Amino acid sequence: MTEQQDFGEFELLRKLMETPGVSGREERVRDLILAETAGLWDETRVDSMGNLICVKRAVTSAKRRRGAAAAGTEAGAEPLRVMLACHMDEIGFYVRFIDENGFLRVQNVGGFDARNLFARRVLVQGKRDLLGVLNPAGKPVHLASEDEKKKIPEMREFFVDLFLTKRQVKKLVDVGDPVTLIQRTEIVGDSITGKALDNRIAVWAAISALRRAASKLRYDVYFVACVQEEVGLRGAAPAAFGIDPHV
Repeated sequence: MTEQQDFGEFELLRKLMETPGVSGREERVRDLILAETAGLWDETRVDSMGNLICVKRAVTSAKRRRGAAAAGTEAGAEPLRVMLACHMDEIGFYVRFIDENGFLRVQNVGGFDARNLFARRVLVQGKRDLLGVLNPAGKPVHLASEDEKKKIPEMREFFVDLFLTKRQVKKLVDVGDPVTLIQRTEIVGDSITGKALDNRIAVWAAISALRRAASKLRYDVYFVACVQEEVGLRGAAPAAFGIDPHV
């Protein structure tokens, strides 16, 4: 692989990781995948759960279908169906309410370690995208006692400061708006650092593999970018029932 190909593939991974897509609000990731893979698939659809299902037919299957359509005959035996399921949602938050100071009180979606959430930049998808900072309520460290410094805050204590007045916040943000962490995706040595590696890395790997194998597939491959994995694997099961894969 050339350096240019390496960069191009990393750019796709970077876009996937930096695009917000909290469980239940994955539409931006779904749109990105469709845009970045235009022309790769034989079929695409979005099911009632919001899963993105992209089909790449086996080479023999595609030829047989075209030949049968031209001749007006049956296509014959179908190749095996292989399903590649990769969830595209990420852990994040939803706005619970706006408090008297104009801060956003949030509900986490998925499991966070609260110790990693101090002074984190976040994106709030309100009437427009808004930059905020996430912090727990409580005394600043220079005023806290030794015992208070050791306490790990609970998730319900965290709030988002948008640096706006309460009136401005209420015009721009509604209860239920999604909130995601902001973090640059970077290569550090032989590793990658960033947010949403779980599981955008699998989405990227599946797309990269199918691009390489597209001209020699022996099976009909169903690439599924699943929704709502972080809140109970809700997208994968309906997709599997709909596709009924052999593998």
